[in-house]
Amino acid sequence: MTEHQTREFIKCRKEPIYFLREYGTVRHPTKGLLKFDLWDFQEECVTHFLKNSYNIVLKARQLGLSTLCAGYAAWLMTFFDNKEIYILATKGTVATNLVSKVKVLFDNLPDWLKPYKNKPTIDNRQSVELSNGSKIHASTTTREAGRSESLSLLIVDEAAFINDMDEIWIAAQPTLSTGGDCVVLSTPNGIGNWFHKLYTEAEQGSKMLVGGRSISFNPIKLHWSMHPEREEKWAASMRKSIGLRAFAQEHDADFLQSGSNVIDMNDIFWYKENPTISEGFDESECPHEREPIEKSGFDKNLWIWKYPDYSRQYLISADVARGDGSDYSTFHVIDVEAYEQVAEYKGKIPTDVFGHMLVQVAVQYNNALLVPENNNVGWATIQKILDLNYGNLYWTDKARNFIDINKTQDIHDPYDTTKKNMIPGFSTTSRTRPVMIARMEEEIRSHDLILHSTRLLTEFHTFVFKENGKPEHMDGYNDDLILALAIGVFIRGTMLRMYQVGNEIQKGLIDNMSFSHHPYEFGIIKPKAEKAIPKELTLKVGDSNEDLLWLIRG
Repeated sequence: MTEHQTREFIKCRKEPIYFLREYGTVRHPTKGLLKFDLWDFQEECVTHFLKNSYNIVLKARQLGLSTLCAGYAAWLMTFFDNKEIYILATKGTVATNLVSKVKVLFDNLPDWLKPYKNKPTIDNRQSVELSNGSKIHASTTTREAGRSESLSLLIVDEAAFINDMDEIWIAAQPTLSTGGDCVVLSTPNGIGNWFHKLYTEAEQGSKMLVGGRSISFNPIKLHWSMHPEREEKWAASMRKSIGLRAFAQEHDADFLQSGSNVIDMNDIFWYKENPTISEGFDESECPHEREPIEKSGFDKNLWIWKYPDYSRQYLISADVARGDGSDYSTFHVIDVEAYEQVAEYKGKIPTDVFGHMLVQVAVQYNNALLVPENNNVGWATIQKILDLNYGNLYWTDKARNFIDINKTQDIHDPYDTTKKNMIPGFSTTSRTRPVMIARMEEEIRSHDLILHSTRLLTEFHTFVFKENGKPEHMDGYNDDLILALAIGVFIRGTMLRMYQVGNEIQKGLIDNMSFSHHPYEFGIIKPKAEKAIPKELTLKVGDSNEDLLWLIRG
């Protein structure tokens, strides 16, 4: 090695940017082999890699980040002994392509700079091992991926699109515990996945434990405009060609508009930013999403935004869970005429107790039409509602999957043998579920439906189209409030016709029901203002009318 070569070797070892600029080679898909002429933002990324052990990169596509990571890995292997580098990729072709980029750089180095005398000791499509003991291996992502004795560098490519990334990350942590570095890079894929959570935490400066060490990721965001050959004219053409959502995912590095969310996140954030046009509220201070005026019930999970108005009609749609698992029992109280969410419940509660709760709240909300889902678990709740003789229960035609609202008042008797074809509750089936969700999406997109709940709006962040096309919650999240809302929107929009529950049913409910001796308190316990009492809920005593609402409130 000449004196000049020795100086160059030392300089390249100290400065990876110089090494890649002067001696790096990349293969262009149409132009063949080219000198690795780093753009400014790529140089800044290498500087970040050197200064920070853990980096997470939110990027646009086609910015050369995968090639840059391959070049950075080649630099480590060339100038440092016994470096072990592991690359995780979404597909086998992507994994082998990254290793191929490392090989192209090695093969085109001058002989005096090559990290091996003859040939690598291991050289295949997914692995390269050099005579200095340094090696690189790439694989697709499985739950066992990343398991090794120790790693010098872990590169995770397109992390937002990797299934089971939470478990893969847990498995990989011991391999980094000896001081290894990590670079996680990806285009966005919606909200709620592992990559989104990790990047958000990195922006907030949150720390995590890795192998007993407290570390934090350094966030790097790379927008399409950082590409020196792209301008707004190019962006406008691409938006027109592939659509706004695809452009947001591929090029804008935008979590909100990317991914496969069932509901557009811009529509969800509309509820956070725009006021409710409603009498009694200061529009400039009360966005749709707001804290309830009361958190009631024995577990304080009954959130109330408006107290019952006995001149209005309500429906209550419910989704029933076991009460002991990861799912929640939920319901919404919807003002039918105003099309407004006025109350909501989300909690883990026994199914029979949930039935008591539904009836009590339904009575308080002017004998609301009660629409529980009649899935396997839901039958226990529905049976309790029937035992309590609640008359305004939704029934479904078993054969035709619809309800004749005009017959509602005639079919609440479960022992009526002429109504055997009717089943209580709402049936969510493969036919009704897509229609329910589509109707809900339409009402939210048009902003006709007034929503207030932070819990509900947060669930929409992780409500996505799965690979099979089915709209569901992401793994580790739930969609119980969403499904209860979809039932309510479906009933209100397609089956419910405005009608008055007869005075006889109201009187029958008051005569036959009392909650004052029940150990659970579900209802509204701190009304802010007295409401006018319907005549049907008063009793003539002497010259005055006595309020009978205490029978309902308990």
